[in-house]
Amino acid sequence: MYLVSSINDYNNPLKNEPLISLSNVSEKIKVFPYYYLQKLPGSVNGCFVREGVAQKLVSVAANLPRSIHLVILDGWRSYETQLALYHSTKNYFESQYDTEEQVLSRLSLFVSYPSKDPVKPAPHYTGGAVDLTLADNNGWLNMGTVFDEFIDEAFSDFFEKKKELTKEEIMIRDNRRMLRNAMEQEGFHANMDEWWHYDYGNLQWAEQKGMKPIYGGIQL
Repeated sequence: MYLVSSINDYNNPLKNEPLISLSNVSEKIKVFPYYYLQKLPGSVNGCFVREGVAQKLVSVAANLPRSIHLVILDGWRSYETQLALYHSTKNYFESQYDTEEQVLSRLSLFVSYPSKDPVKPAPHYTGGAVDLTLADNNGWLNMGTVFDEFIDEAFSDFFEKKKELTKEEIMIRDNRRMLRNAMEQEGFHANMDEWWHYDYGNLQWAEQKGMKPIYGGIQL
């Protein structure tokens, strides 16, 4: 059992909202706690986001076509899970590239440095970042890559920029458009390096919007 009412904000953000489980907030939102199922250190059995983010996701889901629903893969992420992801991804890129500069450059596109810094917490540590995809009754929609596949095709606009798309690639492009349009209508900011990642209220969102952050780091 997770007590989301007893929380500790590290930088007293403008909105001291609790973390909310997404497991039962809408019939059109399904939860697939990816890192828990992968048994990563510090991961939890469920997907949690700030209350305001949860409300926005309910609206996103409601505005999707009737046959389409959201699948939440990750929301709030512990420092321990972020650290494990950072090191495992760094190890992967070290096997792909020759220099430390190349490794760190590639790593910075896909995994944030683990941080509880009150000024610059890791995005997911705030409860204001969410990883998600779309699905219908037949399963997850084709988005061109699997979740956490750190290749160029994972860039949000990869199929927007590619010329002479195949029929399958047109479908992929349209699926990504559907997700992005629905999320942006509710004020989320798309991460251009990962089609599955969206921010609201955290530092990354604030920098893109020219606003102050709403959420700081929070402990579940």
